[in-house]
Amino acid sequence: MLVGAMASAVSPREPVAKTNKKDTNIMDMLSSVQDPSEELLWPVRCLMRMAVVRNCLPSAILMLNYTISNELRWQAPKSRGLSSSPRPSLGFFLALVDIILESSEEATRLLLDMMVEETGSTYWFSIDDDARLALCLMSIRGKHVMIQEPEVRVWVLEKLKDEIESLAESSYHHETLIPDEWLKEVITGSFCNARCDLLGLDSVLISSDEEMTCYRQDMIRIRDVLAPEKYSCDLDYDILIASLLILARRDCDSWREGCNITVQTLLNTVCDLAGRKIGIEPKFVFDSSKVMYQCALSDNLQAAAFLVGGKKGMVIECADLLVTALDMSVDDAEKALFTSSLVLLKKVITPLFNGVTHEKKEDSIFTPGINHQHLLWLLDEHVLNIQKYGEFDSSNSQKITPVFVGRICFRAWYCLTRPQILDSSAKWLEEWTRRKVDLSNGQSSKRLACAALVRSLLWPDEAEDLDDEDEPILAAVLGFDGRFMAELAQACCGLVESIPTHLAEELMSSYGSTNMLSSFDTSPVNSIST
Repeated sequence: MLVGAMASAVSPREPVAKTNKKDTNIMDMLSSVQDPSEELLWPVRCLMRMAVVRNCLPSAILMLNYTISNELRWQAPKSRGLSSSPRPSLGFFLALVDIILESSEEATRLLLDMMVEETGSTYWFSIDDDARLALCLMSIRGKHVMIQEPEVRVWVLEKLKDEIESLAESSYHHETLIPDEWLKEVITGSFCNARCDLLGLDSVLISSDEEMTCYRQDMIRIRDVLAPEKYSCDLDYDILIASLLILARRDCDSWREGCNITVQTLLNTVCDLAGRKIGIEPKFVFDSSKVMYQCALSDNLQAAAFLVGGKKGMVIECADLLVTALDMSVDDAEKALFTSSLVLLKKVITPLFNGVTHEKKEDSIFTPGINHQHLLWLLDEHVLNIQKYGEFDSSNSQKITPVFVGRICFRAWYCLTRPQILDSSAKWLEEWTRRKVDLSNGQSSKRLACAALVRSLLWPDEAEDLDDEDEPILAAVLGFDGRFMAELAQACCGLVESIPTHLAEELMSSYGSTNMLSSFDTSPVNSIST
């Protein structure tokens, strides 16, 4: 009876949609959609409620598939002769699907399993792309249930991949395949599906410390709100990262209206979470290699850095600072940070500042810019605040150690500083470091931090470099005062962490474990002191 009433109500009185142009934006259509009359919907609503109560939901959905197949797929009826029939209205289509999905949690799967008798295609593969775009945004009980289903998720990822590749290959004037508003809704839906606190995310305050301003500070706040440990495995990283990469490539400032978190900062945070190893099986299998390729296509070094993590990620993160500030290529930036020769580093960097002069007296006084502040934050986080001896352990080749971070950051500092103000920057950095490690007259409360600084600034990376007389030490390249370095060395005197691992092992094997440092020649310290 209900099926008959439904067919009778729909056929003569169903609203029709205007003819859709190929380039019609689905988001524009959704913003102007009109809700259909309840007289059209009550038979379907009653049928679904009865089906749930009597436990016959599959049969009820099957009846709908045969009775109002075109309305459920937002398709025009088959034309007869030369005349063409219009599509049903978008509002009626969405209302029908919403009633079905609201009826039960299993209704989503039953709807997608519906088949077209003539072709044998299941529901998702029997509808047009604009209908698919609209269904992806449907929210049922606070969740975007469609994008969690396998065939829908695969289709979404394929659309995102095509858009990223199209952006990478196209010129400046690019006809977008996916609207920005649709991407933002999918991102919001993915967070809702993972039970993230969106209200808390909207209220995250982006602060700016006067001394150190770094987007990593904001990432920590976002991460704490975005993915509590209990639910972090529910995030669909493939969809989130691809969507955010597209928005970042299109220079979108915000991913959500009313939220002050930038697209790039949110992307960095999601990539950082995706790159972390957790002991919980994720809900969605993360294709890290594919996403990394998409980061490369999008020329997004920051996203790639946090996705890779470890030492490689740290090098890429600092390389991004050089690429942005000095217009260097990525390869040249990585070589500048990771090359074993400081002589070569000076030869590469000096020509970049040729022709740059300081016209005002103030220009010769160093003031840390945003890139220098980023390096200060990294030094403060990974070098100056270490608490455990185990943080120096380098047995894991990808583990970030304070010595490694120190070398990379100090090299980056040198690259970002104009030769004309290098001495001024060295004095500023000395004073800042003194305050951070509480250094006074060769005494410090942070001896491990002093050991990391000494090992980063006074010792080369590899054992074979010790015999290279022409190779300067990093402290001298930066312009640090010898007395400052001598105080640092004195503050960590007796700590084996202040010398390279291979040298410590040689000394232990030669002199034994007792009084090992009594006959140790601190030639690097003596050389810079003179």
